[in-house]
Amino acid sequence: GLCPSLTTVVCKMGYNADTMSFELPSTDTVYVTGLPTNISERDIEEYFGSIGVIKQDKKTKKAKIWLYRDKDTGALKGDGTVSYEDPFSAGSAVQWFSGKDWKGSTLTVSLAETKGGGGGGGGYGGGGGYGH
Repeated sequence: GLCPSLTTVVCKMGYNADTMSFELPSTDTVYVTGLPTNISERDIEEYFGSIGVIKQDKKTKKAKIWLYRDKDTGALKGDGTVSYEDPFSAGSAVQWFSGKDWKGSTLTVSLAETKGGGGGGGGYGGGGGYGH
């Protein structure tokens, strides 16, 4: 089947252009590690927004992007979350951005855990279990 240009990567994970669907994640949020530490939420919005619409916070009218910072210095730790308007975009982002080099840093992108369990993030080791 033909794939839309953007989602050639997504094709490989059981994407079927005829039904326009792949396994939809249960979350619309991705967890990103390996981010460059000299970026802003705005950079992330532009970069990650290239694959889907990033959710807007209704109160602040800002994109729903959370970057983790050091409590004392405010310096970026190099990880954060991005929330999309729909789970399809989140699934695409994992396929598209994980392993990509951005500003000299190699990104690791995974679906954010929605359920209570699952060792509080960072338990993925070398980014093994994804994308097979």
